[in-house]
Amino acid sequence: MEKVLHDVLNAGIALFRAGEGTINNAVKEVQRTYEELKSKGATDTSEPAVKLRKLLDDAVTQANDLSGKAGSAYHEAISKLEEQYAAIVDQIQRLVPQEQLDQIKDKIEELTRVIKEKTGQAQA
Repeated sequence: MEKVLHDVLNAGIALFRAGEGTINNAVKEVQRTYEELKSKGATDTSEPAVKLRKLLDDAVTQANDLSGKAGSAYHEAISKLEEQYAAIVDQIQRLVPQEQLDQIKDKIEELTRVIKEKTGQAQA
């Protein structure tokens, strides 16, 4: 029985190695074909090819512009939110007595502790 298992294992290894070589050759062929197509496409100066390249360049430029604008808008929005939060905190501290603030803070800390415990239990 042990010999049969070793024979099956050895046959599997040989089959895997044979398949591995075939896969490596297929990957090389795909890469070669891709490079050929890329070269042929680069030399195509027909009107449709030129239009396609221009459309792609325009799309990439617009995407980059939008990305830059979105990034700056995001940072601006975060900055405004931070300013508003600071103003709200300042108003709360002026309007609410310190004793009540301490009580609220204690309740928030207790709630945070309970949430962490429940999260820990759920993960376990």
